[in-house]
Amino acid sequence: MGLLSTILTFPVSGPVAGIKWSLRQVQRVVDEELTDDAPIKEALMELQMRLEVGEVTDDEYVAEESRLMAQLREVRAWRERLGRETSGGPVQIATGSAEVSAAPEIDSAPREDRAPRSEPDSA
Repeated sequence: MGLLSTILTFPVSGPVAGIKWSLRQVQRVVDEELTDDAPIKEALMELQMRLEVGEVTDDEYVAEESRLMAQLREVRAWRERLGRETSGGPVQIATGSAEVSAAPEIDSAPREDRAPRSEPDSA
């Protein structure tokens, strides 16, 4: 009876299946657009080049960079929602100036609140 019911309901089920397939394709394209961070990364590189050339000031750079970083965080949030992997570390925004150090400076001088290290006896 399965084949007979399929043939009899095809005038209704055929277009429904086609619409479902079309909607799945649209959803796939939307998901790809939401999780594509390449245009944002290109805009960040272009902004950096404009800063180096002198087309933008430090304040303009910081403002535009914070806007682009917010967009990048949104893209990564969509990736996490969709169960896709996220590359790179946490997205941070430079504050105050255009130069941001990659790692905080480590003070190598001994602090007064620390006890001095004792040297092991070499006997």
